Amino acid sequence: MQLVEVHSALNHHRFRAGLDVGLDLAHLPNWFAHFDEALRSSSWFQPYLRRTPHQRWILRDQGKTIGRIMAMHPAVGPSRFGLYSCIDNSEASRALSQAAESWARNRGSRILIGPFNPSIHDECGFLEYSTYPSLYGYPETPKHFIDNLAACGYHRAKRLLTYLQTDERNATRLASRVQPLLDAMPEHGLKLEVAKWSTLGRDVEWVEHLINNCWSSNWGFEPIGKAEARNLVLKVLMFLPTGVLSFVTLHGKPIAISLGVPNANEIASELNPRLGLLNLPQLFLRLRRCQCKHVRVALLGVIPDFQGSQLSLMACIAMLRHLINKGLALGSSSASMGWILEDNQSMLRFLKLYGGEQVMSHLIMAKSLDTLVQEQ
Repeated sequence: MQLVEVHSALNHHRFRAGLDVGLDLAHLPNWFAHFDEALRSSSWFQPYLRRTPHQRWILRDQGKTIGRIMAMHPAVGPSRFGLYSCIDNSEASRALSQAAESWARNRGSRILIGPFNPSIHDECGFLEYSTYPSLYGYPETPKHFIDNLAACGYHRAKRLLTYLQTDERNATRLASRVQPLLDAMPEHGLKLEVAKWSTLGRDVEWVEHLINNCWSSNWGFEPIGKAEARNLVLKVLMFLPTGVLSFVTLHGKPIAISLGVPNANEIASELNPRLGLLNLPQLFLRLRRCQCKHVRVALLGVIPDFQGSQLSLMACIAMLRHLINKGLALGSSSASMGWILEDNQSMLRFLKLYGGEQVMSHLIMAKSLDTLVQEQ
């Protein structure tokens, strides 16, 4: 086996093609999965990678790529690894993980955590279990990824949970119970607003401010920059239905944010796979029209000053009702909410109250790079 640092165009191509490595035939990624990862893993399209030192490796054997990994050293928090894939071979997993560990250790890190593909604001985690078909934004990885890294000394750092709400009657009943609160929103100075082209500059500032405040105390959080906020807002405005990115303001100042994303995997699976990237115009059209049965609630947060308050409840209910009504109007019938940290009890109680059922779990794994230090 030969470990190769990725620098040349050929090895970058081999790294991207490594998305298929270690997967059985039934779970090989389709044309859309390759396209989506190419965007997430490219410094051209991913502002996070432009500001974060990183290194990629591929593992070759007998002329074939049998594994890959990327290590990142963010300005805040421990070093991270991501975009990991490998055949079911503990020796191959050890070669890849040791390359990332050595790179991170040389930059002063005492712990390596992951996978983040490439950041905590994108796909992350190894799939532990799932009782629901393929959903966009949730990695589908084989069990041997977890087992082989565990054999290399990695342990569970955090479990990420996903809840599914398929029966809108629970949400409707809860909304009815709190309808007096929603009706009183104007009296409290609360207002629901949506992102639109005419307020692009404002929306970028709001997204950066809210993401960096609503989740600032969460485990593993990394702040985003203005470039990442702008990238997110532009993708929403260009490719997703109007209104899926919403805010709640208090006397004109933003205090809460939500984002709903149509299940692009479902849409892509209904297109002709032989056409590959020629499907993109049809995919983008169907995304704009939300022509799928499932929507993911990717963001739902309130700034710390109001978390746990009545205003927080009013804001969350208002944003969720807006997303559900938007999805139902466009034909969607179910919504997933995730991921949520396993110890975020307040959000877990809220989702259960809202009719959510846990359907998926992903693991973030970690390894100490200093035998004297178990945690950073």
